[in-house]
Amino acid sequence: MRVKNSFVKKVALGLVVVMIAAALLTGVSGIIGTDGVGKDKSGGSQGDLVSTDGVASKDVYTFVCEIPKQQKPELIYFACADGNTGIGKIEWSTWEATGAQGVGEYFANDCEPDCASGKFHYTNVKLALSRPINVDGRLHLADLKYESVESGGVSGEIDFSEFYLAMTENK
Repeated sequence: MRVKNSFVKKVALGLVVVMIAAALLTGVSGIIGTDGVGKDKSGGSQGDLVSTDGVASKDVYTFVCEIPKQQKPELIYFACADGNTGIGKIEWSTWEATGAQGVGEYFANDCEPDCASGKFHYTNVKLALSRPINVDGRLHLADLKYESVESGGVSGEIDFSEFYLAMTENK
């Protein structure tokens, strides 16, 4: 069957991406060896704040599309299923256990008249990762804040850990 409607194609592709991400998360949680009650091998609770004492920057992670163990990502999607919103061209000026600072380019599709025909808009942003938490025995920076470098531009906050922790909690 040949589908000519580009909107239907994008929705179908989005569903495939979501199903693959769910399969990856299921596979990841099966590998890490949790004991089924939200504890990892080190005995700490998933998602709890952790000490940053003595943690080297090479041992600091974050999430990209709810996938853990990502270091210094250059691209972060907010809408992982369709890729219509996020921050790209990220350059990190600091990457430490207590937090990370950087700059990047926020992008968003206006989806007018629909997302397939929409136009992407871009603005430079400064960004910060914070809230070090335990995820699978590793320190992850969970919260992202971003703000346009131009007055009156975009800004926002996202908890990158929320979906991942909810999915692994039910295992």
